[in-house]
Amino acid sequence: MTKRWGFTYIFCNDLAKMKQFYTEILHLDLIWESDKSLAFKIGDHQLSIDFHEYYTPFASGFSIQPGWQGGTEPRISWSLECDNEDFIQIVQSAIQNEIPKYYHEPKWNGYWSFPILDPMNNTIEITC
Repeated sequence: MTKRWGFTYIFCNDLAKMKQFYTEILHLDLIWESDKSLAFKIGDHQLSIDFHEYYTPFASGFSIQPGWQGGTEPRISWSLECDNEDFIQIVQSAIQNEIPKYYHEPKWNGYWSFPILDPMNNTIEITC
């Protein structure tokens, strides 16, 4: 039997900000859009972002992630593994758009690491 991670669902209170971040900063492929949801394809995985008017974003701290030995908040986070070209493009987009970041520039932790926060303060470690 083969298993794979199929879908991840996250929520927000500002769909426009999330769309801008995930398309213009992370450069993900938007595969679905409605007035209440977005979906992006990442390899075989689908990330769905749903609007909820009562959603409260996390505090602006970074999630604890053992890989880069950083963060202070014990909450869910994820990594986006990229090839070199995509990694550089995302880092440049994040810096130019003043996206909250854990390091001022990528850091070598046995791999290149650049943790950032999305508009709802979800931690996403960009890796290469």
